[in-house]
Formats: sequence, structure tokens, C-alpha cells
Amino acid sequence: MKKLSFSNTVLDDSEGKQLNNPAVKDWLSDLKESVYDADDLLQEINTEVLRQKMEPELESSLSKVQELIYTPPSHAFDSALMNSRVEEVCNKLDFIMKQRKDVLGSEAIAEHRVSQTIPSTCLVDDSSVYGRDDEKDTFTKLLLSDDEKLSVIPIVGMGGIGKTTLAQLLYNDVRVKEHFDLHAWACVSEEFDVLRIYQQIYESLTSDACQILTLNLLQSKLKEALVGKKFLVVLDDIWNKNYNRWDFLRLPFKFGAHGSKIIVTTRNEDVASMMGTLSPQPDYLMPISEEESWLLFEKHAFKSRGVTGHSQLEEIGRQIVRKCNGLPLAIKSLGGLLCSKLFSEEWESILDSDMWVLTQEETDILPSLWLSYLYLPPHLKLCFSYCAIFPKSYRLQKLELVLLWKAQGLLQPKKNKMIEEVGEEYFNDLISRSFFQRSSSSAHFIMHDLIYDLANFVSGEFSVRWENSESPNILRKTRHFSYMEKHGDSFAKLEAISQAKYLRTLLPVPEYACYLGTFNKEKFQEVLFEVLPKLQCLRVLNLSLYDIKELPDSINNMKHLRHLDMSETPIRKLPDTICTLYNLQAILLRKCRILTELPDNLGRLINLSHLDITQTKLKKMPPQMGKLKDLQMLPEFVLDEHTGDNLAELKKLEKLRGTLRISGLVHSSGLEAYMLRDKTYLKELVLDWRGRDSSEEGNNTVEEREVLEKLQPHLNLGRLTIKGYGGEMFPGWSGYYSSSALVYLILENCVNCISLPPLGQLPSLRELDISGLHGVVSIGSEFYYGDGNTTTRVNKPFRSLQYLQFYNMSGWQEWSYVGGDNNEGGVFPNLFQLENSNVFRKMDSRQS
Repeated sequence: MKKLSFSNTVLDDSEGKQLNNPAVKDWLSDLKESVYDADDLLQEINTEVLRQKMEPELESSLSKVQELIYTPPSHAFDSALMNSRVEEVCNKLDFIMKQRKDVLGSEAIAEHRVSQTIPSTCLVDDSSVYGRDDEKDTFTKLLLSDDEKLSVIPIVGMGGIGKTTLAQLLYNDVRVKEHFDLHAWACVSEEFDVLRIYQQIYESLTSDACQILTLNLLQSKLKEALVGKKFLVVLDDIWNKNYNRWDFLRLPFKFGAHGSKIIVTTRNEDVASMMGTLSPQPDYLMPISEEESWLLFEKHAFKSRGVTGHSQLEEIGRQIVRKCNGLPLAIKSLGGLLCSKLFSEEWESILDSDMWVLTQEETDILPSLWLSYLYLPPHLKLCFSYCAIFPKSYRLQKLELVLLWKAQGLLQPKKNKMIEEVGEEYFNDLISRSFFQRSSSSAHFIMHDLIYDLANFVSGEFSVRWENSESPNILRKTRHFSYMEKHGDSFAKLEAISQAKYLRTLLPVPEYACYLGTFNKEKFQEVLFEVLPKLQCLRVLNLSLYDIKELPDSINNMKHLRHLDMSETPIRKLPDTICTLYNLQAILLRKCRILTELPDNLGRLINLSHLDITQTKLKKMPPQMGKLKDLQMLPEFVLDEHTGDNLAELKKLEKLRGTLRISGLVHSSGLEAYMLRDKTYLKELVLDWRGRDSSEEGNNTVEEREVLEKLQPHLNLGRLTIKGYGGEMFPGWSGYYSSSALVYLILENCVNCISLPPLGQLPSLRELDISGLHGVVSIGSEFYYGDGNTTTRVNKPFRSLQYLQFYNMSGWQEWSYVGGDNNEGGVFPNLFQLENSNVFRKMDSRQS
């Protein structure tokens, strides 16, 4: 729909005008609502096209019994009604767009935004700088060193953290001034205009206005000024990460004397990595401490009057400082605002209000972050604003957020990339722009409170969070709703959203404990069954951690549903009607420990990419799993203990990645050769002959070896576990894997094995754990080389191995350390830890 595309363009262009204009903000809200409505309608049409594609096949394949079970959607597709709704949505968009000139004026849509921020200069009041002594000392040492001809030193951090201030301190330091022959400062900002940057540098060097307008001439003049001189140039506030522009810009700088330096400040880690020469991973400038924050706040808020005699204001002020989280710009802005306010009530009103409410005249903290937001690409704006659904300090996980973005249709397809890879690019881009920060846990990320406030502002009334006992205002415009479950009030919060019929996201957020057993289970299930059928626009439904044993059959009315999370619930089975939700992309059932089966028609969900069945009790996989061509996450594939003939479906799942466990291999039959060798994205594989006791001997050791032979993985595999294998020998691929990336290997309870494979030839193997191989009596050259001929070996055995463990090897009597005492470190040159719980009758160390 061209109207929808144009409306999105207008939204993106007009967003920056709402900050100090409530009329613009209200108009944009109405426009955004209409865009949502139009998108819902477009998705409904697409869903109907998909349904018509799938239903004829469904009708021909359903048995009479299945036909009795199947419950059709309550609202059949009506073409005439749909045409009427399309016309209604288009008319509404036209009506709102006609108001655009009245609200915004007659200016055209801007192709490029021009920054309205005040350009930075080299001057700084160092008496107003707190908490940067250590950073200043570190960077000063780098500036005074002459190790390289030209060094580029990046200062990286989020907006308002003090990057420019630190650069100013360094630029004006007496030792630094004396160390360099020439000094220049240029504020680059968003538009990377090489001519303008050169003009600023030239003016800074000569103290004269630059009248040169020809790039070639100006570049030559700069070269003449810099040649043979040791210089310091500061390029402040760089956003552009185009390497070619940077490579062109620095051409005159190459003619300076040895030891010349360039300082660049940026919010973008990618820019720092591209331009910096001292570190491939530049360190972020961190927030200042609470005490240093207070000293900075005190200077600006109390000025000449001092804090003495104002104990009440000091108490409130310290609470305000804590909310600033060490961000100097926020502290200075709020201090400057409060210096003219003398009464505690005025200070408390600032303490208790959201920072985004403050206008540009009162503080510049929101405009500074607002600028960071405005210059995001439109797709990143949408992804960032969606994060307002999470509470403050929520620990984000990359995959979790990428799947939610995907479910909302926020990821734009790219050629030769999976959509999840695009989402990871978006996530990493927001990290590099300082919108996300790594938390204390390396696996999680957080948003700074001020960044969160920005997300909250731009999402407006379309995202609602219920974080306390006070009920929020849930409106028709609400599209995303999250809540913190406290004291068993979940059913009350579910009831509250029953009127939000256009809701797209329903997301409970765990606080301290899981929800199981904390509320009236019967009441919650009753409310859930009543509310869900009303939420027909829902795309994300998260009911993880609740005491839910079943879902209603009426879930098939939620035809837009793309993301269903039932993790850690006691659900026994999914309703068969879920297989008519053809838009489903993710079904997360992690730790559903009572779940024993999946619907037989699950293979019909052709858009399914993530099926998490980790730690469930599934007894088999549904038939026709091979139809799920987009499936990427499938942590376990369970073979039917009675037939074991559905493993062939696994070969068709070519996009599988991450971890895969194949369990129940004791029942396998009808395997195709090399069925795993083309799965290049798998990083971890567990082959589990589950169903055999650890002391049980296999019925046919030759047959089991043939099974394992056919399960040869791709060379990209990093971790491999073989558990319960019943063959006497391992197949050839398990050791002769000279180009293998395998770093971690476990051989467990392979009770019939009498010989180890030549694991010494795995070049990348770092950790090896062998246990329960009771048939192994002797370990010798076959373990290191395989062919028993040590004189023809090419590679030093176990050249990367660091950890080696043997455990529960009841038949083991002899271990020969072939090549154990040669002058190159023996067969374990890098071994760090050896654990051996076995007692040998004979140990032998023979030189090679």
C-alpha cells in the first residue's frame, strides 16, 4: 500500500517536531494509530492468502476424526467486508494527512536533518569537571607517547557521558600543549562534510577565516601546514562510519611528524573501531561515581549559596543525583534547573517526575538524547521504541529481543541473510550507538535509565507497562502491554486489557520468583480463556512461568499470532487448532516438563523458525517435520521408541543452527547417509542412544556403527557428545578430522567400545571427557595417530588439548604415552589439567 509507505515516511520526518509541540505530538499519535490499523488490515489480507494456500491441502488430508476435532475460526473471510474496511482505513489516512499542513506547516519532507545542537569548542572550565582524573591520566600517557607515526585515539560513550569534556581537558592540558607543535579542533557532527571539516582544522591552525572553497586546494594547504610538524587534531562527535570518507579525510595527516595524534569522540563503537589505531575494541567512557556526581550537582545547583543550611534540599538532591546514574550531562542540566528553585516542593516535583517531561528550556538532557534517536535509521527507531515495553533495568537477551522484533515485523529482509541475522545486526548497531549497554552478566544487556526514558517518550501511549498496583490507562491505541506479576494479581491485569482489542504484545515480566502457585489458578485460567479470544490482533503471547495446563481451542482465532512462549509451564499438550495459526514463527516450550507430545499437524506451520523443546518429556516428533523449511532452532529431535523411522525428516531441515540433540538413536532405522554433513550452521551436536541403560550391551554393534557412520557432522561443528553408543569401534570420521573445528568432545557410556578413535589428530580439540567405556582395556598409538605407525605421523597429537578427563573405565588396564618425553612437549604440549579416576595395572611412556 503506497499510502502506508508514505505515511511511515511522514512519521519519520515529523517526529522531531513533537518535542515542544503538543499539537504535533497528538497528530503524530493519530497518524501512528492509523498506520497500525492499516498494517493490521494488510496482515489480515496476507494471512487469508496464506490460509487459502494451506486449507485445501488440510481438507484433503484430514480424517473424519480430525474433522470432528477441528474448530474453524469464528470469523470467516468476507471479501465485501474487507473491501469496505480497506476503503475506511484509506479514508482515515487521507483525513489525517490533510491535517498535516495545518499542524506542521507547508515545509516539504526533509531528506536530511541538520543538527541544531551548539557546535563544540576546545574551551572547557576544568573546575567544573569531576570524576575524570583516571581517564585523563590514561589518555595523556597515550598522547605523550611517540610509538607510532600517527595514532588515532577514540573516546567512546553514550550521549551526555562526557566525551567532549574529556577531549577538551586533554586538548588544553599544559603538558599536551607543550608536546605538540600544532593543535586543531573540529566539530564533525552528523554530516561528514570533508570540506567543512578541513575548513575548521585550517582555521584552528591559522586562527584566520578560511576562504578556500576548493577541496583539492584546501587539502594541499593542510598538507603544507602539517608536513614535518607534530600535531594534535580533535575530531569531535563523529557519527558516519563510511571508511572511504575517513580514509580520504586523513590523507593530509599522513605528512605530519612522528608522534602526531588524532582524538576522535563518538557514540558509535563501529566508528571507533574503524578509525582507532590503538585498540581493536575501544573502551567505553563509564559514568562517574555517586560522590563525584554529587560534587558536580552541588556546584551547579547551589552555586554561591552553598549546601550548608539546606539539609532538606541536599537530601532530595542526592536522590535526584542517584537517578542520573553518573551521567554528567544529566547532572549538570538538572543542577542548572534547580539552582533557581528554592523550595523543597519544587525539588520533589523534579524527583518524582519522568525526565522526558522536562522541556528544552528547563534541561537539555532530553534534547541531547533525542538527537541520538532522531538520527537513527527508521528501522532502528521502531526497534528501539519497542523496547519501552520492558521495565527499567530489565536485562535484555539478544535472541529474545530479535524474536520479538521479528514477530512485530520490524526486521527488513536483506539479500543472502536470514531475518534473524538482520535482527542481530540491528541489535549490535544499537549497542555500538550506546542505546544498549552490556550488563554485569556478559549474556545480558540493559538500557541506561535516560535511554529508557527516551524509549518511553517515543513509544507514547502505544506501549503500556503495569508495574505497580495502580492501574494504567489502557486505551484503544495500546498495542503493546507488559506487566509485573505481584502477589497473584495477574488475572486482574488480564481482565484490564480485555478491551484493548488491537493489542499486539502481551508480555508478563518476571520480577523475583516464578508465578507458579502464587495465585488462584482456576480463576486465572478462567480469565485467560475469556480474554484471549478477544485479542485477535495479538502477535506476541507470553504465558511463561504460569500454572497453565492447557490452552483454549479458540486460540485459532488469534490468526496474527507469531510468537508463543509457554516456557516453564505445566502444560500437557498444545491444542490441535494451533496448527491453523500459519503466521507462527516461534513456539517456546522450554522446561515444560510434563509435555509429552506435539500436535500431529505441526508441520503445517510453514513459517515456524524456532521450536524450543529443551527439557521436555516428548516421546517422539510429529510427522512431516521436514516441511518446516525455515526451522532454525530445534534443540532436540526425539525418535519414536516404537518405529524410530522419522529421522529422515531431519535431513530436510537445512537451516538448523545452534545446538541439536538427537535422542533415542537406539530405535533408529532407515537412516540416509550424510544426513547431518550439510548442516553448516550447527555448533553443538549430541548423539544420544537414550533408552539403553548404561550397563546394557547393544544388540547389534555393527548396525549401531553404521548408524553413527551416517551421522557424520559438518566440519564447522564445535562441540560433540556421543552418549550410549553401542558399537565396538567408532567410525573413521570421529578422529580423522584434520580440518575439524571441534573444540569440545564427550564420549559417555559407550559400553561396548574396545578402542578409542584417533582423537589426537583433532587440531582444535581443547577439552576431552571420556567416561563409562568399560570395554577399553588398553590405550596406545591408536588414540594419538590411529594407524599405529608413529613414524609416519604428520601432526603432533593433541596439540591444542588443555583439559583431559577419564572416569569410570572399569576395564582399562594399560596406557601408553607414545612420544611422551620428546623435547617438544610430548603428545600433550598444552595440557593444563588431567583428571583420572582409574587405577592401571600398567602405564608405559615410550619415546617416539
